[in-house]
Amino acid sequence: MDETVRIEWIQKDRWVGYTRAGQALAKLQWLLAHPKKMRMPNLLIVAPTNNGKTMLVKRFCSRHPPEDNKEGQSFVVPVLFVQAPPVPDEGRFYNAVLDLLFAPYKPSDRVDRKQFQAIKLMREVGLRMLIIDEIHAMLAGSFRQQRIFLNAIRFLANDLRIPLVCAGTDLARQALLTDPQLAERFEAFH
Repeated sequence: MDETVRIEWIQKDRWVGYTRAGQALAKLQWLLAHPKKMRMPNLLIVAPTNNGKTMLVKRFCSRHPPEDNKEGQSFVVPVLFVQAPPVPDEGRFYNAVLDLLFAPYKPSDRVDRKQFQAIKLMREVGLRMLIIDEIHAMLAGSFRQQRIFLNAIRFLANDLRIPLVCAGTDLARQALLTDPQLAERFEAFH
């Protein structure tokens, strides 16, 4: 084997299965299969930096990729993975969702328009789970910005009636605990 190819192969990301990761994947699968109800169960995956949270949720997403929708115009997206914006900004969050769904939009549009468009598209593509990575980034904003961002997350959960999965450091758990309604809805998985 060529040395360059060998080094490239060695440096690639690899999935290394272990018991706790298998339990997390099983929990994610259970959430995805959960029937709709008024208050869907949600999950917060908590671990220190560089412990594989992102790789874990991306592994789950790779098992549930978007598919062609033979009966409609849009594709079917069972799971959507989005990274939280670097500051708790609802508009930037909806921009990221719209980008991932390949939707045309104006970044300068009002937040309510982007929210309406994002929710409409998430319904059209048959979204069954929304995963938000790096959720602890919301702590970079003011208390008011954090409240607005947490309210947006709660609104999505209520409106779409899908499980939300957030991944982040222990700071994410602390941030979600500042909102009693969200703290009650999210099960922490360490």
